[in-house]
Amino acid sequence: MLSKAQIHSGIKNCMHCSQQVLMEWAEELGYDREEAARMAAPFGGGMFHGDTCGAVAGAMIAIGMKYGNSDPNGFEKDLAMREIVKKFQDEFIARNGTTICRELVGHDFSKPGELDKALENGRIYEVCPKFVQDALEILDMIM
Repeated sequence: MLSKAQIHSGIKNCMHCSQQVLMEWAEELGYDREEAARMAAPFGGGMFHGDTCGAVAGAMIAIGMKYGNSDPNGFEKDLAMREIVKKFQDEFIARNGTTICRELVGHDFSKPGELDKALENGRIYEVCPKFVQDALEILDMIM
């Protein structure tokens, strides 16, 4: 698992939380790290709008890659995946209170200048590594 220092460094080097989480699971799920980084790139910063936390989104992609249904008649498999998603969300919320990026970080990235403020005041570097680490720990428990 990534150390806090590695997560912090990744964030400083423009690796979004979503990318860091999915990249850690990529090889186990049959992808290389570069593919995972590209796949998860649009989900950083709550899809750059402060919505679902990027670390959560990266975890959801990993869960889907492992347990997702691709059969139009695969209702049972879909139900099983939903249970895993619920376990992840419940544990992340228990640890952090929400899965919403703007609530976790305290900045609404849908508003002009908020990302710059969060970077300048260090809030992203202060809190986001914990969310990445939590997501990875929870994935380790449920996958």
